[in-house]
Amino acid sequence: MLVVGLVACGNKKTTSSDSSSGYRNSISKGLDAVAENKMDKALTYFDNALTQKPKDTKAKAYRDQTQSYVDTNSQLKAGEVQKAVTTITDGVKIKNGAKSLDTKLAKLKTSAKADLAEYRQLDKDVTAQLKVTDGNYSSDVLNQCKNIDWNKKPYLSKLKSKVNKLLKQSNQESSSSSSNSSESSSVNSSSDTKTVSAADKKEAEEMRQTIVQSEPGKWDSAALAQVPDSVIVAATKKSNDAGGDPGTTANMIAEQYPNIKKKTSSADTKAHADQIRTVLVNNQDFSEAVLNDIPDSEVIAAAKGGFATNSDIARTAGTLLQNHPDLK
Repeated sequence: MLVVGLVACGNKKTTSSDSSSGYRNSISKGLDAVAENKMDKALTYFDNALTQKPKDTKAKAYRDQTQSYVDTNSQLKAGEVQKAVTTITDGVKIKNGAKSLDTKLAKLKTSAKADLAEYRQLDKDVTAQLKVTDGNYSSDVLNQCKNIDWNKKPYLSKLKSKVNKLLKQSNQESSSSSSNSSESSSVNSSSDTKTVSAADKKEAEEMRQTIVQSEPGKWDSAALAQVPDSVIVAATKKSNDAGGDPGTTANMIAEQYPNIKKKTSSADTKAHADQIRTVLVNNQDFSEAVLNDIPDSEVIAAAKGGFATNSDIARTAGTLLQNHPDLK
């Protein structure tokens, strides 16, 4: 009886040792798979680790992080952008996770937010253009719609039918009005010299706001208000044709109206940088303490391409995150 008891205890010890070895092996191979960006494979390994130690907090955290990454990418591919952002936002909050997964989740969150911003802007632009009844479509929006690579941007897929509807509608109206183009162009050219259309007036006012918002410390809103609408519309068209941004448009206007450019001081620079920091803390969940340690000039330079849209904010965040990963 004593011999049997000893043998039984020996078997139990061996089983426990095998279990611990299998756990460590699964965790190690799972992290290797993460490094190789083979997330489905990593998920399998972390599931195996949990089978060995069902109550292990580390294995559960690694498994949940990986599942969040996989689910977010699947949702983006299915065009469920808002759901993807919600998933990844929850994913980055997981405690006691792997640092390599923390980094991957943070980057994915930044890109997912940028995808959502692009989706919302396109949806807004296309919806507005579908309401056009006079054939005065935005060439920028139409060109953007024509150039969408749906295979590379599956997160926009739910807008495909709406985009195709706009392109079809604009083509039909363009064809029906082409026979009268020479007459209308002569009439329009004479009327443009006298008055500005309601659409142009609206476009000019929107561009004024966009210019000021893109670089608040650089452009004077009061001075911009004194610039004729026709000048702003012309500069916007010229800038868009050259592939420019609001900053390019503003500089073109400043050639004729230099007073729209503010005379900046060190206090203005700091105020501008602090405005950018506030938006990044609220919009991107950045660490305020880390942001405050980044020089004003670097913060402003990161937002140089514009800071008026969610896409601009996401781009600025990505630029800063590359040099300061501890912002997250």
